[in-house]
Amino acid sequence: MTTSQTKAVKTTSSVRTIYLTSYNTTFALLWSYILISTLTHVHHNGISSTKLFSSLEPSARWIQTLSLLDVLHAATSLIPAPFGSTFTQVVTRVIQVWLIWFMFPSTTTTAARGYAFPALLLAWSTADMIRYAYLALNLHGKAPKWLVWLRYSMFYALYPVGIGAEWWLMYRAIESAGESSMWLKRVFYFLLASYVPGAYSMFTYMIKQRRKTLAKLRRE
Repeated sequence: MTTSQTKAVKTTSSVRTIYLTSYNTTFALLWSYILISTLTHVHHNGISSTKLFSSLEPSARWIQTLSLLDVLHAATSLIPAPFGSTFTQVVTRVIQVWLIWFMFPSTTTTAARGYAFPALLLAWSTADMIRYAYLALNLHGKAPKWLVWLRYSMFYALYPVGIGAEWWLMYRAIESAGESSMWLKRVFYFLLASYVPGAYSMFTYMIKQRRKTLAKLRRE
């Protein structure tokens, strides 16, 4: 490799690091805002308050939509994440925010007495605040061990809550979807059925990643 080629590689690597650091830091802050706002609303208005949906749904919807960039990053190998699992997790969330929250807000606010939506916000925001903070620091080898542990352990509690709330909100929207379009109702049934193998695959994948990462952490 020539000197000019080496410089080009270093420049590319530097630009990539700066971009991903900025990207991950931004999303860590955005999800921190959703988490803090959710906790504040729950404290003042109760967990089943419809004020939470009207206040935070637009912000959470657009933040989640922007995370489609994660799929692009994985597809172009900008990040060392498997494309399949990244695509599945991000796209199912985007389906949730647009086909459920946006199209059928009344079912979202009334599902399980209104508890499912705040539970989903808390699960998503906590998980992604931790994940993006970890990714930003790990780019520079600065992720503390406690953050690594949180990144690879909190899914035991947060993933069942998140996936359960997603499934329930979609289930509650089926009748409204049928009134709008029969094909959409069929799509919802298909997606609901897909959650079972999909959730199992994602959960077992995360368990394997946890074992691998924490074993490496213990050796350091």
